[in-house]
Amino acid sequence: MSEAIVRISEIQLTDLKNTHFGKIEMPAYAEKNYFSDKADLLGIYGQNGSGKTAVIEAMDIIQMLLAGKSLPEDAVHYISEESGSCSITVKFLIRLPDKSILAEYTVQFIRGNSFSMEISEETLSTAVWNGTRFENKKTLIDYCSSSNGPVFTPKYRYEALAKSGEDIRINLSVAKKLAQKNTSSFLFSQESRSIFQSAPEEITQDYMSVIEALYQYASFNLFVISSAHSGSITTSSRLPFAFRLNLGNRIAKGDLTIRLDDPSVISKDQFHLVTQIIDEMNAVLTSLIPGLTIGIHNFGEQLRENGTPGYRIQLISKRGEVVIPLKYESEGIIKIISVLNVLMCVYNHPSMCLIIDELDAGIYEYLLGEILSVFEKGAKGQLIFTSHNLRPLEMIHKRSILFSTANPSNRYIRLQNVKSNNNLRDMYLRSITLGGQPEEIYEETDSVEIGRAFRRAGKAVSYDKQD
Repeated sequence: MSEAIVRISEIQLTDLKNTHFGKIEMPAYAEKNYFSDKADLLGIYGQNGSGKTAVIEAMDIIQMLLAGKSLPEDAVHYISEESGSCSITVKFLIRLPDKSILAEYTVQFIRGNSFSMEISEETLSTAVWNGTRFENKKTLIDYCSSSNGPVFTPKYRYEALAKSGEDIRINLSVAKKLAQKNTSSFLFSQESRSIFQSAPEEITQDYMSVIEALYQYASFNLFVISSAHSGSITTSSRLPFAFRLNLGNRIAKGDLTIRLDDPSVISKDQFHLVTQIIDEMNAVLTSLIPGLTIGIHNFGEQLRENGTPGYRIQLISKRGEVVIPLKYESEGIIKIISVLNVLMCVYNHPSMCLIIDELDAGIYEYLLGEILSVFEKGAKGQLIFTSHNLRPLEMIHKRSILFSTANPSNRYIRLQNVKSNNNLRDMYLRSITLGGQPEEIYEETDSVEIGRAFRRAGKAVSYDKQD
């Protein structure tokens, strides 16, 4: 199958953490520019604890499910305390060689008896573009883990698949049990995909092309980077390279972590990956940080713990004739380096998407604004980010900015009554203090009461007397 172009159109969260309901539309989809191959940026702003990171965590879950991976045990904490279940719905615009489809994937989770997360239902639906509009939505597959009947519905699809081979029913039941055991998707698991692929194409083509397109997208083109990614950078201990490389006969995607505080011993394959990542990013890096390039100091071959040969290396930065260990560069520079390869991919391909929490962490605000402005003008892919730095509000279009609210039942909004000559940053700050938006975008704090609270706390604290 030719590579499909896949782009996120809409994200809906229900009872995920502190978000009872929130809907996010990507700018191109909101403007009905469905088939754009240009940049689609979305920045999410709001006060602490107002649901910004919930979007990142939800898409991290979706990325793992679509790629056939198991969810971590602590994912159960994403279900809000008031509810025993939560759900995530994501709409994707998929452009196949012969048609364009708006695919909707919904997954519902419940809190199990042993306080673990269970996937209770998955639904995959599509609406086909007929040249002027998307037709009515049709359910391709609806999977319910508690069902005692067919493994999935509509029943006619299940029966058609089951009749194509003697062991299909058994294999589908096995795939269901494995998905339950591993807390992974039934629709996108390796077992289910193998069953769908082995059946005659005329039976599975309606849903297999969609499943395969979303699986490839999540496996190779979708990057979700949480704030934990930057944690090791803050301590100057490790540099996690997020990367996507074309290695000729295959595409490599992942997160390769190299020590910063001490030399690392890595495999020969990892050495070649790091070398290619650095070679490709240096041309862009030196334009972002004038005069700066990075490299590898190779101490030579050394046996690894498992007995295989590797290299002992240290990452270095170079400014003219000055060479120092990379760990002595600023946190912001190291943060940029850690995601630069993915940013390069997003800039150049419409099917690439980077979703990143706290993009601004450690990055000089002027540079952050310049990067986002360049992306809005010339990139092809999608970038979703959270930030506390307000500089981007002055640099990118108002349609690319979303704000979290104090209302958990309507968690995300765009500001209303924004005129073309308005400064969105000033208008946002004004809306915090004066209101005027359909939802409260800041849960009011009282500076006088904050001061009193600190004074009361001081009286309760006993100090040792100083001589």
